[in-house]
Amino acid sequence: MAPASLTGKQILQYRVTQRLGGGGMGEVYLAEDTRLGRQVALKFLPRETERDQESRALLVREARAASLLRSPNIAVTYDLVDDGDALFIAMEYVEGETLANRLTRGPLKAREAVDVAQQVADALDEAHGRGIIHRDIKSANLMLTRRGLVKVLDFGLARFEDRHDSSRGDTMLQLTTPGLVKGTVAYMAPEQLLAGTLDHRVDIFALGVVLYEMIAGRLPFTGETFAEITDRILHAEPDPLVRPGHSVPGNLEDIVRRALQKAADFRYQSAREMYHDLHRLARRLDTVDTTSEMPRNASATFPAALAAEPAQGERLIAIMTFANVTRESADDWIGEGIAETVTSDLKNVSGLSVIGRTQIFELLKHLAVGRDPADHRLAIDIGRRLGAWWVVTGAYQRLGPRIRITVQVTEVLTAALIKTLKIDGSVDDIFALQDRIVFELSRSLDLRLERPEAEAIAQDETKSVEAFEAYSRGLINMRQATRDSIERALALFDRATTLDPGYAAAWAAAGGALQLKGMFFGMHEFTDRAIELLRRAIALKPTFADARAWLGLSLLNIGRVSEATASLREAVALDPDSVNAHQGLARALWMGEGHVDEAIQELRRAVALNAEAGYSHLQLAFLEALNGELDAAEASARRAVALQEQALSGTQGLLIIGAYSRLGYVHYLRGAYDDA
Repeated sequence: MAPASLTGKQILQYRVTQRLGGGGMGEVYLAEDTRLGRQVALKFLPRETERDQESRALLVREARAASLLRSPNIAVTYDLVDDGDALFIAMEYVEGETLANRLTRGPLKAREAVDVAQQVADALDEAHGRGIIHRDIKSANLMLTRRGLVKVLDFGLARFEDRHDSSRGDTMLQLTTPGLVKGTVAYMAPEQLLAGTLDHRVDIFALGVVLYEMIAGRLPFTGETFAEITDRILHAEPDPLVRPGHSVPGNLEDIVRRALQKAADFRYQSAREMYHDLHRLARRLDTVDTTSEMPRNASATFPAALAAEPAQGERLIAIMTFANVTRESADDWIGEGIAETVTSDLKNVSGLSVIGRTQIFELLKHLAVGRDPADHRLAIDIGRRLGAWWVVTGAYQRLGPRIRITVQVTEVLTAALIKTLKIDGSVDDIFALQDRIVFELSRSLDLRLERPEAEAIAQDETKSVEAFEAYSRGLINMRQATRDSIERALALFDRATTLDPGYAAAWAAAGGALQLKGMFFGMHEFTDRAIELLRRAIALKPTFADARAWLGLSLLNIGRVSEATASLREAVALDPDSVNAHQGLARALWMGEGHVDEAIQELRRAVALNAEAGYSHLQLAFLEALNGELDAAEASARRAVALQEQALSGTQGLLIIGAYSRLGYVHYLRGAYDDA
């Protein structure tokens, strides 16, 4: 049946109402599914290729690839139908316009472009995770809906990565397919044009082309002929996005440049990695007026930064545990203690946000499997995933009473080392050495300390090195989170508070450890004692955000909801970057007070702070589903599943059950009972 004659026809349960568009790869019609009462899109082969076996095989491959994928950013494939006269795909009808059509009215603003690219990267992550390469990412295959969703269309050239059939034949098939326009070639990676071995990184190159196109309003590689375009892709660099009269955030240009690397090994190695950089940039852009972006700051101090000064709390830094060079286990407490103190002190610095140690350790548990925890590349990976601008790593060597500490500051986006510090001294002067580290870091990052900030940094939590050692050892045991390690931690915290009864951090840590013990044994007595200790910590240090967050969670565990909510709100006010505080407040708002909308906002803040927090995505999926936000709920549930599949042991591993349950619940609400 020739596609030109389909309008007004009835094909099985589909009543064709109008032609939506088409080209060399297919003709698409709008139809009504009379059985289910919904609109669908039907894709047929063009009239000239409808009997061609190779073209039919491509259509079947498209249906097969797309049907395996479940993402709010990928158009759903309902069925592949062969009624004897025609072979066609029935798929989700996406109402909106293609990105290519939108760009005819001019380029997008930076924030809009980043949002589109993020959604495409997320869709590609889903496809690549299932071994599927799209191979035809371009602005004409990206649909923008009225609700702000991006839908990736047309898997007609997709292939399965594990088939190893990415040889010259695949490339020549693309270049000789009837109706192929030179615009498609402009999105191809060099290895596609050279008939080399292909993998998922060709899609990353194509997304880089799309991102450039959205910002510049034109393609990065242009020419009058296929040969000219090919030559420029293989040998030329695109014009910079930042040029006189046209400025963009420097980070955005860095992301585009990395995606467009001609050698695949120098590009982003996964769509998820590119997504993380886009996510981090989106957070920064949300703090400035993107309509008045300034040119790139040429300062070597800041990483390819937004020239408009970021709002306070947006320049993120992650402090890793310092490595023990001598590997004497008796000295491990020093590295933990330094990192803990530097993290705490840097929170006093205006214009800087410090990623919590808990977030770092949770991610480290998953990423450090089979890797050396002291590996500098691991630290950069963690920094990138948590959206940090900088990551601080360090090492120390103790020789008797003397100690040498080396500190390195690395720009996460470029992996460039921007500062190395060497500090020598005595272990007995550990507090003064830590203050020097904080002051030197502030100076290196061009952060001006006001007098109250400097005074707060110089104010030591304790004057007792022995108490500090006991506290640091206690933290190491507490993070192991076993029954035995919690008991050891409690004993060490008790020693710390005995040596220094005014040690607020030790009292708070003891309260946190008792809260964990209460969870292990399910006994309220431990929670009651935890509340007592946490209140003591707060009395000693009223601005102690972590203590207020732990207190709120403890109160919530025993049903004292209003007190819990108040304490958690105080924790968020004191430390807006605390993921735990936002998660806890969301739980209190929803479970205790039924404020679903506000709880969703708190969880979204937690996700914005840490996109790797599986628990946040897990709870967010459930609440979004309750609120009827099914697309958002499905995206959150899928992200929770992906994250929890990385952690299939212990308490975190048990969350995989909840993640799949949330996803099943969303499918159930959609009426997709088989998927549920």
